[in-house]
Amino acid sequence: MGIVIPAATLEGCLCVSPLTDKFNDFNSRLEFAHRVALISDDIYESTINTCNGNYINIDTKNTACSNNLQRVDECTSGLNIANILDPVCDAANPEPICREAAQIYLENWANYKDVRKALHVREGTVETWYKNNDTLHYDINKEDTVYYAFDIFSSVDYHKQLVARNSQVLVLNGDHDMNFPYVGTEKWIKSLDLPTERPWSPWFVSNQISGYRTTYAKNGYTLTYTTIKGAGHGVALYKPDEALVIVDEWLSSRNYLSDS
Repeated sequence: MGIVIPAATLEGCLCVSPLTDKFNDFNSRLEFAHRVALISDDIYESTINTCNGNYINIDTKNTACSNNLQRVDECTSGLNIANILDPVCDAANPEPICREAAQIYLENWANYKDVRKALHVREGTVETWYKNNDTLHYDINKEDTVYYAFDIFSSVDYHKQLVARNSQVLVLNGDHDMNFPYVGTEKWIKSLDLPTERPWSPWFVSNQISGYRTTYAKNGYTLTYTTIKGAGHGVALYKPDEALVIVDEWLSSRNYLSDS
């Protein structure tokens, strides 16, 4: 017998704070910074007028653009871009306590002998448990890195293929994430040129507005785009209840789940 490769049918996908198009997502940081009052109208308009819509790949001869981007950097470089409302986490100064510190506490807890015993971890199988594999690093400004190649700069074409496959897609964005802002997400979704099935409207948890969502549909394909109010890049880290509600609601509404 030869090797049999099973056919895989992609029914749908969940994208959380996605890096979808490198240029678009990084470039959208300027507009995001203006929308949330991190830079003034004057700085924003001057940067737009001098940089010709490109705030990433800078022409070094364009001194006016460079000067304006320096002003932008002065206003934003001291922020925690994962969530602009959170303080910058400084390992040398643990006060105030940062959300990122949860990883340290989690690793300490998981490496206690009594915890491992309670979790039925066989002694000797793992010397030290880590939350993340920190050996997998990449430089987002380079195509190739020490560990792996970073050579796909846009996955928008793949999303277009999902439209043709009648897939079901949920895209989540924290509205205070400056890493990959919701502004960029909305732009690439718009480029798919999808009819709107359900216009922009609030959604609620415990009778409180928790974000906003829009649903697009074409033939058998649907894309639900949702913002989560107050969340940053790691959506569930900032708003776990809201993230669970929106994902659970989306999964329970999919026909392929009820058919299984």
